Amino acid sequence: MSSRSEFFERFREVWRRLRAVAADEYAALGVGTVQAKFLRHLGGEGRISQAELSRATDTAPALTGRALETLVERGWVRRKRSAEDRRRYVLELTAEGRRARDQVVKARAAVIRRIESVLDERDVADFDRIAAKILDELTSASGRARSAPTRPRSP
Repeated sequence: MSSRSEFFERFREVWRRLRAVAADEYAALGVGTVQAKFLRHLGGEGRISQAELSRATDTAPALTGRALETLVERGWVRRKRSAEDRRRYVLELTAEGRRARDQVVKARAAVIRRIESVLDERDVADFDRIAAKILDELTSASGRARSAPTRPRSP
């Protein structure tokens, strides 16, 4: 295996393990990674539609619907008619949902601290430089890839 393919495989393994560690942290709270992502996003955005949440979090509409249904059933998210457009529904966190979001944010911070504990400033700078190059290539105007956020999505 060439060093370039080894790099790619290492990168893939880091991402896979990062997602697994985050999933374990969230599972201890009784939520999945998509639900955790939604709680974090709704906690920062206020009221948005289901379609807007799906687009903002780059989540398939069907998966968005299933994950939201669980959050609604738990009483963490409420669907309300929009005050601006009565034909539309918007999503918002309930008081219980805000508490769940706070726990998710703490769990995510624990994962971040775990990673930070093994990296020095040079490591972080090197990673940022390498990640920026990769993201620039993958989001270039060449049309080879769809547009992506400027920062990697977080678990």
